[in-house]
Amino acid sequence: MAELSKEEKKALMNKWKAAQNKKYILSKAKTQKLFRYLETQLENTPCNHTLCHTEQWLKENLPPEKIHGVIAEMKEMGGYCDCEVLMNCYEKYDIG
Repeated sequence: MAELSKEEKKALMNKWKAAQNKKYILSKAKTQKLFRYLETQLENTPCNHTLCHTEQWLKENLPPEKIHGVIAEMKEMGGYCDCEVLMNCYEKYDIG
């Protein structure tokens, strides 16, 4: 494995620091409510590989102008369907 250059190391460190300070559109409280909602929905029906439950919750709980941004954030974290939102976004939103 090739060693990273000083510039590459610095860029990676800056990216990591930015991720640590990232402010998300959803508050921690709303994120927890969304995840609980998704857990309940997915217990009753298997994931159909869409964001149908996520989008439904967002429509009921956020102003319309914020929904697109939240979905974009989730997709950046690997949340392309409801089960992936739970599996891939949970730790990144730091809901532990």
